[in-house]
Amino acid sequence: MKELKVFVYCRVMDSQASDLLDYQEKELTELLGYLNAKVFGVAKEVSSGKNFCSYGMQKLIHYIINQKIDVIAVYDDTRLAIYDDLRAEFQMICDKYDVDIVDISDLTTMIFTNSIFKSCDE
Repeated sequence: MKELKVFVYCRVMDSQASDLLDYQEKELTELLGYLNAKVFGVAKEVSSGKNFCSYGMQKLIHYIINQKIDVIAVYDDTRLAIYDDLRAEFQMICDKYDVDIVDISDLTTMIFTNSIFKSCDE
């Protein structure tokens, strides 16, 4: 199985919640560690999520278009954009370049499923 190249994207809307950026990164990277995924990039930013103009989002899109990553890890999909149509457009960009988006729930399920298969092999 090839090593997954992951970009961790963390966002909060208000600078008063900026400590949650570190929390998001810590939770995601810890779970990714159980899956032996390699974190290729991290963006942590305070942004409204109303557009793709922020530095972190531009960096993420650059990684996608230049095929430097396989997966984007987010705490939940609202971290990418707050509007459904923006999230749909972002999903299309990811689909075009074969990049998957996983959230913390997906990662937890993947770890649990992986541990079940390992215990069956023993």
